[in-house]
Amino acid sequence: MTRSLTLGSLPVLATLFALAGYATLAVYKVNESFASLAQTAPPATSSSSKVAAGDLPDVAIETADGAHTSFAATAGSVRIATMFYSHCPGVCPMTFAALRGIESQLTAQQRARLSFILLSLDPARDSPQTLRALAAERRVKSPRWLLGRTLEADAHAFASAAGIECRPLSDGTIDHSTALVLVDSRGHMLARTSDTGDTSVFVGAVRRALERQ
Repeated sequence: MTRSLTLGSLPVLATLFALAGYATLAVYKVNESFASLAQTAPPATSSSSKVAAGDLPDVAIETADGAHTSFAATAGSVRIATMFYSHCPGVCPMTFAALRGIESQLTAQQRARLSFILLSLDPARDSPQTLRALAAERRVKSPRWLLGRTLEADAHAFASAAGIECRPLSDGTIDHSTALVLVDSRGHMLARTSDTGDTSVFVGAVRRALERQ
């Protein structure tokens, strides 16, 4: 049997409609808040978020001269890329020595077509002034040698892609492995070595890459 509405039921219905209206308004306000956040929040990407497998990420770089460039902007020549930090007590000086040793085994024509990209593992401490002083100390002030720093997150991404493991220590130093990565003029990895003592095989790969350039 169908019940008819009475005057006594009207206040109850009014209350129910009011509650439904407040609920609808609350849902709208929540959805509106999420939409506002989506519009104002920065994109969750970095300069190293997109990189092909086997390639080094295109990170922004501040050079020892204070100029701003990127890893992609160094394309056009064969490059050897690695990472270091200025106050490294042991491994990094050997890395610099290995790179200069590789350079010394090339002809003048080959050296002119090869560049070196060295990015800091400690960008907070390695200011452009610090990097300039290090370049002078290591005698690598040629324009073909780029010493620079990037954002800390991008430094970790670059190290990971290069196969360099690192972790900060309590004394302010960084425990890290070493890798020299040979990159062609288009940015593709051609060879990699972690042996800075015997670079003969790696030098052969460098020569072949320069011949194909």
